[in-house]
Amino acid sequence: MRRTKAEAEQTRESILDAAVDVFFENGVSRSTLEQIAVRAGVTRGAIYWHFKDKVEIFKALQDSIRLPQEDLIVHAAEHGHEDPLTVVESGCLSALQLFEEDERQQRIMAILSQRCEYVGEMAGFIARIGEANQQMLNHIRRLVQMASQNGSLRSEWQPEIAARALQCTMTGLIHEWLRNNREFSLTEVGGKLIGELMTCFRGRNRAENASSPN
Repeated sequence: MRRTKAEAEQTRESILDAAVDVFFENGVSRSTLEQIAVRAGVTRGAIYWHFKDKVEIFKALQDSIRLPQEDLIVHAAEHGHEDPLTVVESGCLSALQLFEEDERQQRIMAILSQRCEYVGEMAGFIARIGEANQQMLNHIRRLVQMASQNGSLRSEWQPEIAARALQCTMTGLIHEWLRNNREFSLTEVGGKLIGELMTCFRGRNRAENASSPN
């Protein structure tokens, strides 16, 4: 019987869901297509219908880890915003909250950062990860530069350093949270760190002007 497009898409998602579990439990290098097929309840032929090999499955998982807040930051960076630091802060806080609530995203990130040896057939993914990180850094940098130009970034901060500080804070938070088996609240601790960092970023002139008498 010929499968409908919806059925084919459902099978593809079942394969990806199974791959998340298998990669997370065994590591990418020790996982096989047979294990993924058994977990998904499909044949290896069904896997080959959708994916050429394990590398292509891994690529699909890597491509899927994108939070909605990224689109907000990208749009603001490309089109401008009157309060760019607030856009960045809101995007970061919302991303942390969604990530803490989404176990599938957590597992995929753990696979990418902890359960894959980037050698052999997987070596090329290092460049892809680097490119994705650089693209997001570029968008954050544009927003911080806008803040510098409109006076909302404290003069002691260079936009390049501020952007990298924010990216390192977010990356470090997520990786430490996963590495320590989620033993602390990502939104509580992360929200505090991001809030303190953004307070350091914001210009004193704006705060002084708001508190000074007319």
